[in-house]
Amino acid sequence: MARLQAVIAMTLDGNIPSEGEPLMEWVKSDRMGFPYWREHSTRHLFPGYPLVDLICEKDTSGSSTVFHAEIYDEESVELLRGLSIYRLIDELVIFLIPTVCASPLSVSAHLPSGNWRLVKSKTFRNGVCRLNYCRMLQ
Repeated sequence: MARLQAVIAMTLDGNIPSEGEPLMEWVKSDRMGFPYWREHSTRHLFPGYPLVDLICEKDTSGSSTVFHAEIYDEESVELLRGLSIYRLIDELVIFLIPTVCASPLSVSAHLPSGNWRLVKSKTFRNGVCRLNYCRMLQ
């Protein structure tokens, strides 16, 4: 069965980064940010992707298939909410941006429930921390 990774950018208080945040631009464009994970996936999910179709595709795809969702704005947070409701996420990659934002839209409120194991972490020179989690089987 295929796996689904959600690559998320969020602030220290669990919100989406504000528009024009320089560190968010770094996450979106640097080779160690979103582009790295995009290159290592086989299917890119976008806001509005039909989740019922995704459930069928994930079940019938081979184990080498990696579905990839980037979460960093209001539309993509809605995608995260749907993926979490259907418990489709197998891996979380969280880019923690060292700022606090007064955004009314919380990313952390839509993170999938369950047990997660931290498998890797890295702190970059600019203060961004990347946390890689895998879902633990129950």
